[in-house]
Amino acid sequence: MGQSNTIHQNGKARITEFNPALIQARADDQQARYMAALELVRAIDENLATGRQHYRTKSGQLLRTLDEVVRAILADNLLVEAESVAWPQDLARAA
Repeated sequence: MGQSNTIHQNGKARITEFNPALIQARADDQQARYMAALELVRAIDENLATGRQHYRTKSGQLLRTLDEVVRAILADNLLVEAESVAWPQDLARAA
């Protein structure tokens, strides 16, 4: 239970107690999150199939399947573009 201080015009403070209520996500918010997750999975799958984008773990291991990429996302082990570096094996292929 929390407390709130209210100062009135006469300068006296009044302490009121309140019960913070948890706000539950609305069904449309849940639906929007679900649809966004499906779109993300679709985009990752398309990128893997076309070879347009490669995914790696933070240790540099190349992820080849959608399952590997999703597991890396859930484990917070996916290397994001801002962190990405040129890996020696990629440089060797490019030369």
